[in-house]
Amino acid sequence: MLLAACTSGPGPSRTSSGQPRPAPTTSSATTVADSQLDCADAFDSHPTIAPLQVVLGVVALPTSPNYPALQTGLSGAGNGSLRLFAKTGLVIKAGTSFQLIVSTQRADGPGIGWGSATPSHRIIVPSCPSLGGNGWLAYAGGYWIDHPACVPIIVKAGDMQQQVQIGVGAPCRGQQPPQGDSQS
Repeated sequence: MLLAACTSGPGPSRTSSGQPRPAPTTSSATTVADSQLDCADAFDSHPTIAPLQVVLGVVALPTSPNYPALQTGLSGAGNGSLRLFAKTGLVIKAGTSFQLIVSTQRADGPGIGWGSATPSHRIIVPSCPSLGGNGWLAYAGGYWIDHPACVPIIVKAGDMQQQVQIGVGAPCRGQQPPQGDSQS
């Protein structure tokens, strides 16, 4: 699937062995509270939506029971909350604004980030203009986590919100495990 393709864009770049390079971090290697997606970081204006689940009509995420849990690799960021990385594209509907929020009470919990956004607990997605194509845009990035888990994510668009589960290194209920090797 195109969304898993390597890019020279944001997210950890790969070493010659294929492992992600360390994520940009502070000395404590923790996530920041909020980041904003930069519309200019889109790498595809013709992304494939299926088998991703469209949530609130604004974002397509790998939550479908037909989509396996995301594969993780060592990020190189030490043993903290950014220890593992699951690279997957973010597919957004052009012309919509919303937020993606990691639903956890832990300050050092999982991080999310696409484009040039740093690992955060909340990504603010502005109303990005369409670049033609099918009206959807794709961004490189993914999920940082300290151990494989089913990560609850809240999608908030206007006065609507929906919580979904993302399998990061481990399947959520109804998902298949990651395809191929995954670090734990």
